[in-house]
Amino acid sequence: MHRETAQGIFVNFKELCFYNGNKLPFAGAQIGQTFRNEISPCQGLIRVREFTPAEIEHFVDPQDKSHPKFSEVANLEFLMFPREEQMSGILFVQER
Repeated sequence: MHRETAQGIFVNFKELCFYNGNKLPFAGAQIGQTFRNEISPCQGLIRVREFTPAEIEHFVDPQDKSHPKFSEVANLEFLMFPREEQMSGILFVQER
């Protein structure tokens, strides 16, 4: 099973918002450890894999554009690298 790291951020949203003065935008970050059992005939029947996932969640009001730095990111574009292209091994080239 995959552990969702950021669930605690959503559960504690009310407290996080309070600590930020009940104002948006704000961000919350969380880091944790998770374990997974794997069947591995070469290294014994079962081995335990340990991971340290980390996530950051940003909370914003989509209707409120009054943040002083909004104009700096208003036209920001995110490059997405689709899974199919990642798995193909072909290098990503951005075209405009």
